Amino acid sequence: MNGFEKHSIDHLSASSINLWLNAPDVWIMQYLHGLRTPMGAAPWRGICVEDAVVATLQGGSEQDAIKMALEKFDKRFLIGDDATTKERELIQPMIQLAIEELMEYGRPEFPEEGGQEKISITAKGDGWEIPVIGYLDLVFPQHGVVIDLKTTTRIPSSMSAEHQLQRAIYQKAKGNMGVKFLYVSAKKTAMLEDGDVATTLAAAKKQITRIEAFLRHTDKETARLIVPHNPSSFYWRGAENLREQFYG
Repeated sequence: MNGFEKHSIDHLSASSINLWLNAPDVWIMQYLHGLRTPMGAAPWRGICVEDAVVATLQGGSEQDAIKMALEKFDKRFLIGDDATTKERELIQPMIQLAIEELMEYGRPEFPEEGGQEKISITAKGDGWEIPVIGYLDLVFPQHGVVIDLKTTTRIPSSMSAEHQLQRAIYQKAKGNMGVKFLYVSAKKTAMLEDGDVATTLAAAKKQITRIEAFLRHTDKETARLIVPHNPSSFYWRGAENLREQFYG
């Protein structure tokens, strides 16, 4: 039995591979013990913005979409603080800038059953193989391009290694289309497509091989006891009580 089968892990994703690299203690808690850190205001803001952009590109009213996004955010954070208030204030300008940038592409295409298009590639090693999956934000077949929307308070000059991996997986799965990431802040946008796909996927394959070997040689409780633990990691922000409960 390989490591993935041993721990009933039936797929990976860019986010799970990146989490393994950046916060293995969070990875062990999440993927082996089934405990998840709560979603903070910033990623929830991103979801609200994306939903509003999609609704508008599909022919809806921009103002209605903004209203919907704000209401969705408010339902999640009924009692706001300074941090959530700042994130809420970013929603409207981010929606407007994203729509302005994307309107020329027309209406995005989604699967008939609704929701995002799921993609998958397969990583294989000695005695194991596992799907690496992802979900596409915006697919524009008429332009031959897939665009992933990233909301941020600071526009990068180049894509992070984490985002390059995500893009490489999407590009491998959608080889006949280009894959770009649209970064949107409250003030400006940037369309980026960095990283060599083959090199990035080869590096990811090495990490997946290490994940499988680690899982094959340990049980979930031993993994909790021996994995490096960084209580100062930003991954624990807002989950301090959970961290203390799990790692002491």
